[in-house]
Amino acid sequence: MLHKRFRLSKGQEYNNTYNRGLKIPGKYIVVYITPNNQLINRFGIVASKKIGNAVKRNRARRRIRAIVACSQGKLRSGYNIVIIARQSIFKADFKLLENDYYTVMKKAGLC
Repeated sequence: MLHKRFRLSKGQEYNNTYNRGLKIPGKYIVVYITPNNQLINRFGIVASKKIGNAVKRNRARRRIRAIVACSQGKLRSGYNIVIIARQSIFKADFKLLENDYYTVMKKAGLC
């Protein structure tokens, strides 16, 4: 699990990232990014009810959280990042999801 200081916690932080952020779609995830004027990246992970029941949503969040935790030192810092799981996330194994994450981050200029 991500430490509390690396997480977005308030609805207003999510809304600011959605409304003012750069949207970058991937095959399995959609990412919104805004600068946060801090020395760390802060992440929010979203899996809506469109994904499926609670078990599927939690599994999608766990998979994304594991990728984010492994990538902490590899990204440029100073951004709020919201990652939204798409329905196609269950069609991919972990390696494909990880590749999609890094592809999206490269498009954003964070890798």
